[in-house]
Parts: sequence; C-alpha cells; structure tokens
Amino acid sequence: MYAISRHERRPGIWYWAVMFTRQGKRYYQSFYDFSRGGPENALAAAIAWRDEQLAKISVLTKRAFCQIKRTSNRTGVPGVHFIRPKNQPQGSWAARIKLPDGRQRTKAFAVKKYGENRAFSLAVEARSQLLELVEDTPFLHDQVAKKFAS
Repeated sequence: MYAISRHERRPGIWYWAVMFTRQGKRYYQSFYDFSRGGPENALAAAIAWRDEQLAKISVLTKRAFCQIKRTSNRTGVPGVHFIRPKNQPQGSWAARIKLPDGRQRTKAFAVKKYGENRAFSLAVEARSQLLELVEDTPFLHDQVAKKFAS
C-alpha cells in the first residue's frame, strides 16, 4: 500500500505509519490500533490522512525535475556542460537531457567553430529546446500518488 506500513512499537502495540517525501520535505504520521478502536479503523484513518496530504501538496513534474540544478553543476545551467572530445581539442559546450524512457539526447557546439561565448549560448538555447521533449506530467511512479497529483 502506497506510503503506509504496519509496525509493532512494543509487543502487542501495533500501528500504521504513513510516510512519504515531497520536494525534500518528509511527511509522517502514525495511527495506533488502540487509540483508533482497532486495526481497521487505524488503517482507514491512515489512508484518509495520506490522501488528504497528497491532495494538498503540489508535485514535481518531469520537466521541473530536469531543470533542478545539481550540486555537481559548474556552469550554472542544468544540463549544459563542457566536453573535450579527442577530435575537438578546444572542446565543445553540450546540452544534454535524459528522457523519461531512458534515452538521452545531446547537442554539442564546438568552441573552434562558434567561439567560447557563442557555443555556450547555443548550448543553453538547445537545452531549452530539449526540455520541450519532456512531458510536463507528474514525476511519480505509484498510481495512488498519481491520482492525487494536480
């Protein structure tokens, strides 16, 4: 069951735990059988709380996920990096995107041909175009979570 699991705190003290994360924030709540009148009522309360929280929280889209600047990024533009292939000793600026189906698309612009600044600008522009290939749908896998994505 999505984001809900069964736990035993101490022998004979059972509860349902709801836990999920959205955009780095953790959401957690526990529902004890004893205080809810049994495991069925505790589970129903856990499901209701989970569904209420999921309905309130905005989700990250696949396109927004592709635009997150990673800690390893040195250019300031997500998906744009400098490469130095053997046949291009001066290097190239490249725009890359990984599509949700696992394929990658890359467009490179040689510094020798365009110059440093122009090659970088072209790579940034190409990255924007590559982002259009990514659907702007929720970045979720579970069907329950998708149901509440707005």
